[in-house]
Amino acid sequence: MKKIKQIIIGGILLLSINNSFAQNVKLASAFSKSYAAEKNKDYDGAIKALMDSYETTSYEENLRLGWLYYKAGKNKESATYYQNAVKLMPYSIEAKTGLIYPVYAQNQMDELEVVYKKILEVDPLDVNSNYQLGYIYYNKKNYDLAKKQFEKIISLYPSGYEPYLRDTWQQINKSEKQSDKVIAAFAKSYDFEYKKDYASAITSIKDIYDLKYYDVNLRMGWLNYLSGLNKEAIKYYQIAIDLKPNSIEPRFGINYPLGALGNYDEISKQNKKIVEINPQNSFANYGLGSYYYSKNDYSAAYQYLEKVVNLYPFSYDGLILYAWANFKTGKTAEAKLLFNKVLMLAPGDTSALQGLALIK
Repeated sequence: MKKIKQIIIGGILLLSINNSFAQNVKLASAFSKSYAAEKNKDYDGAIKALMDSYETTSYEENLRLGWLYYKAGKNKESATYYQNAVKLMPYSIEAKTGLIYPVYAQNQMDELEVVYKKILEVDPLDVNSNYQLGYIYYNKKNYDLAKKQFEKIISLYPSGYEPYLRDTWQQINKSEKQSDKVIAAFAKSYDFEYKKDYASAITSIKDIYDLKYYDVNLRMGWLNYLSGLNKEAIKYYQIAIDLKPNSIEPRFGINYPLGALGNYDEISKQNKKIVEINPQNSFANYGLGSYYYSKNDYSAAYQYLEKVVNLYPFSYDGLILYAWANFKTGKTAEAKLLFNKVLMLAPGDTSALQGLALIK
């Protein structure tokens, strides 16, 4: 926990603030040229556009070059640049996630295992990394370790089907083993949902409804939401939450009908609970950042958005709102740098340009 706290506290240090504003403007132009070349699948041209102004200390350039070299089929070079990005921002999940591509392409399974473990050091409850690491252990016949990874996922997303595919031999959740009748009812509901016949999909599940069955209530929450029956959807999602309080999926699920009803205060409560369960959950942190920003509580918004940008330093949604949170809290120098970073990611972005125009 101490290490995670240091990640959060040290967030602003992870934003490469030492880069000059002039350099960021220059990089924005280079990135724009690079995107244009990539759009035409001219990966060599996209790489050259960046290499002409390459700075070894630029996280964004290293991240981008890692992607472009991967697209060009040059996996060794790709891995090198992604590793550079990881070194520059050790707590970035996006850089480690990018590194997975060239490592996997080279069939470096031992290194792949290391990368997933590094992600889990930052976010122990990252679902994809837990699943993939469990899959690696499973293939190595290390079933005890595989079980531990899959159990983490099932505790957060009990209805997720992928973990069960690798985990049935362990008989996790044996107490809720699905009967043939339940399986058939779910299959019928999926067919009706595909046809957008939500009323029939709901009827299929009602035929086997059980107040104590988590998966059934979760499914009913979703189908009622799709039907526009938001109050009913909330009721079923709440039952699912009560049945498994440490599960994340029904809390994300209930946010859909709550949003449809404009109940953003309740959404913020659900997101806070998600962050209690998984402090590094970027979706819930971003949701809370957006909520407090809309309430003009910029200091509170800043704290949540800082977490998001620590994990995903070069992703648009978190970066642009974090830039505005900096501006609104009087951190104009940091805001100027961040708005320029947004322009590297999204050349000509209106919101970033508006922010820069306000900074003298």
